[in-house]
Amino acid sequence: MVKITCKYFSTLYTFTKKDEELFELADGTTVDGFLDSLIHKYGSGITPHVYSEGFIEGNYYKTASVYLNNKRIQWVQDFPDGLRTKLKNNDIIILGLIMGGGSH
Repeated sequence: MVKITCKYFSTLYTFTKKDEELFELADGTTVDGFLDSLIHKYGSGITPHVYSEGFIEGNYYKTASVYLNNKRIQWVQDFPDGLRTKLKNNDIIILGLIMGGGSH
């Protein structure tokens, strides 16, 4: 078993009513597999808040707004397997719109 923490921000909190949640997952669970189980748990209404999908210049894309251990899952240098990255004990997944600040 793998134990992870999932933190919810922005509109995800509306669905979960929690800031964070602990999960026990089967060994070998991937980020994508976890997200699918989360959608199953909270309903398909959260899907557009977890995944962004559409077309760019006629090409379909689907990506997740996910941070794993404070790094964006799409960063190939950190996660060459992307959403197929296997979760490990004490991993932290962050979901929701994350905005950076700037200077005035």
